[in-house]
Amino acid sequence: MIRQTLIILAGLFCGTFMSNYKAQSGNGFSGKFSSEGDVTAPGLMILELTQQGSKLEGLGYYMSNKDDETSGSLSVNGYVKDKRGYVRFRDQRGNVVADGSIILKDASTVYFIQTTVSSILPTAAYLYVKNENLTSEKKVTNSRSYTGKYSNEGDITAKGIILFEITQSGSKIEGIANYSTKDDQLDTGMLSVNGYVKDGIAYIRFRDQKGISIADGTLSSAGANTVFKQTTSSSSLPHEAILYR
Repeated sequence: MIRQTLIILAGLFCGTFMSNYKAQSGNGFSGKFSSEGDVTAPGLMILELTQQGSKLEGLGYYMSNKDDETSGSLSVNGYVKDKRGYVRFRDQRGNVVADGSIILKDASTVYFIQTTVSSILPTAAYLYVKNENLTSEKKVTNSRSYTGKYSNEGDITAKGIILFEITQSGSKIEGIANYSTKDDQLDTGMLSVNGYVKDGIAYIRFRDQKGISIADGTLSSAGANTVFKQTTSSSSLPHEAILYR
């Protein structure tokens, strides 16, 4: 009798544990993830996923560092099995462009592996959770256009002067830039600037006059000013600068 009671209790405990586990892991892949900030990444990958039980749905996007080619908006569908997500990407016409899998490395990091050989997506990427509250704030504070001329001239703490002349059309960014150090040891010459705006942040790439990519960065609003942050590790540009119109 005691043995039967223990077996029943053990069964109830296991059932409760599994129910709690499923409840906790039922939406583990839900959220917005981006490879932004990974200086070793071959491009920028973004995933916006919703998990309901074992079902995965969402959107994907990828821009290559090599040639600025973008995937455009991709639909994502798949399922979760044994803590791994299996996903398929389709273009806006419904054509399958790639398959892959995702796993949670920790509470804020997703690791993506492509299981096909498509050039539209990277073979692998580490994606990090995007802060929703921060994104919402940026949508409010960064709603203005980035069109204009900017420089950090007047910042006595800066090691050099960086200049921007930018035009924004919709979400597209184009323009030119130059950086020269105050000790005259570096002058980049004219650099082309291209990129896009998403959630109020401008993601930009710098190329020299030969068309070679030399650095990536972001522009974001800080009150009446604009903040430039380099997301690569190039010595040709400052890591950060406060820009004034």
